[in-house]
Amino acid sequence: AVVSTQSTGETVSKRQIYSRTITDDKSAVLGSALGPDWYNGFCLDGASTNKTLDIEYECEVDGVEDCTKGSEFNLTVTLNNGKVLQSDVLISATGVVPNSDLVKGKVELSDVDGGVTVNKRMETSVPNVFAAGDICSIPWRESELWKQMRLWTQALQQGFYAARSMAAPVDDPVEPDISFELFTHSTKLFGYKVVLLGRFQEWSGSTCYFRITPRTEFVKLVVAEGRVAGALLIGETDLEEMLENLILNQTDISHLGEAILDPNVDIDDYFD
Repeated sequence: AVVSTQSTGETVSKRQIYSRTITDDKSAVLGSALGPDWYNGFCLDGASTNKTLDIEYECEVDGVEDCTKGSEFNLTVTLNNGKVLQSDVLISATGVVPNSDLVKGKVELSDVDGGVTVNKRMETSVPNVFAAGDICSIPWRESELWKQMRLWTQALQQGFYAARSMAAPVDDPVEPDISFELFTHSTKLFGYKVVLLGRFQEWSGSTCYFRITPRTEFVKLVVAEGRVAGALLIGETDLEEMLENLILNQTDISHLGEAILDPNVDIDDYFD
């Protein structure tokens, strides 16, 4: 969203619940952060309880077509490795491109991703014009544990912060809050709670610890120099608050190693 503090037009409302829109103009459909409820309109239960998962590596989708009438599937998907697949639904998760064409030539755009560049007040290159959400590009960092990812949660946080910046006096600006100190995202996927914290993707020099309980939970910790840098949690792990504190406080856990994920150890009490 791009908002001007000097605008007197209609109030813009932002939907936080995903809905499906059917259109014949496929070129007009832009990607967006769907939020946690995108799959609620679909029936994802198959007739067979004996399901297998096939992964096609190092390939791209060449084309998608509707299946002919009478077919048991809805779509035919052609891959560039020559394989042709049929499916009921196709989920595109390739990222989000900022739709900044409407302000091109009016405000400064990022050379990296084409988003609207904002300063630490979420203000664009034009005074009193602010941007937040998928359209904006944030070049500054308050912490190495935070990164911009075009998600509905970040759009909401940025919107709140932009509103506070617009309301604050110019000579007494607000400072970025904890939303910009630690990357956090929580959603639900196929009935499982999913939480992302900090630098949840490993990198050279980091170590990963895992705890996996089939059909119940998946826990991945990313540790660097004896301190937790990020985490990926799937299921009802009840670890998010404790791990968030460990990441923010940069507590040394090198003496614990993998034991930090031992389910028989009450880590919460240990660090309290």
